[in-house]
Amino acid sequence: MSLKLYCNDMSPPSRAVLMTAGALALQMDLHQVNIYGKDLDTDFLKINPQHSVPTLVDGDFTIWDSHAIVGYLVGQHGSDDLYPKETKPRASVDQFLHFDSGVLYPRVNTIINSIVVENSKEISTKNISAITESYKFLDKFLQSKNYLAGPSLTVADLCCVATVSTATIITPISTEKYPNLSTWYRTCKNLPFYEETNGAGLNKLDALVELKLGRPRTKDFCE
Repeated sequence: MSLKLYCNDMSPPSRAVLMTAGALALQMDLHQVNIYGKDLDTDFLKINPQHSVPTLVDGDFTIWDSHAIVGYLVGQHGSDDLYPKETKPRASVDQFLHFDSGVLYPRVNTIINSIVVENSKEISTKNISAITESYKFLDKFLQSKNYLAGPSLTVADLCCVATVSTATIITPISTEKYPNLSTWYRTCKNLPFYEETNGAGLNKLDALVELKLGRPRTKDFCE
C-alpha cells in the first residue's frame, strides 16, 4: 500500500518530510491541504483532528508532526545514517530537531503567518532580530562541522534547512557574518533532491509573501 502524505509544499515541515522522502528515494501519494485559508477540510479533519500538515498515512497507521514522520520513514525505509539508532548520535540529531521545533520554526512561522494569514504589511524589528539571532546560533553550531549533528547528513539538516530556507525569504543569510551557516546552506541546496522537494514549494511561498506584502520584499535585513 502506498504512503499517503497530506501536506502543503509551502509549509516548511511538509518540505522537511518531502526532502526526507527524497533522500530515501521514496515515492508518496501527495495530497495538498490548504493551511492558509479559513475553511477547514472536513475530510482531512477525520484523519487529523488538528488539521496540521504534514500528516502521513501508511496503511492503517496515521502519524503527524514532521519530526515524528521523518523518524518513522527512516526507521521503516532507510538506514541508520539519516537517523542513527545509537543513543548518543541519535541524541545529537534530536537536539537539533528540538531546536528546529522549539526555537527556529516558531520564529519563522510568526513572521510568515503575520503576512500570509493576518495580512500584515510590515515586519517588526523584534521579529527580524529573532531570526538573525537564530542564524548566529546555527553559525556557532556549525563551527568546524559540515553538518549539524556530525560528519554526515541527517534528518536534523533536512528539517532545519526547510525552516532556514523559509527564513531567507525575509532575511537573507549574510555570508560575511555567518560563514559556517552559509556553507552549510549551500551544501544542502546542492543535494540532488533539494530543488524538487524544497525549492519548488519555497518559491511558491516566496511569491505569495511578495503578493501579500503588495511590494517586493526588503532584502537588506542581514544584521
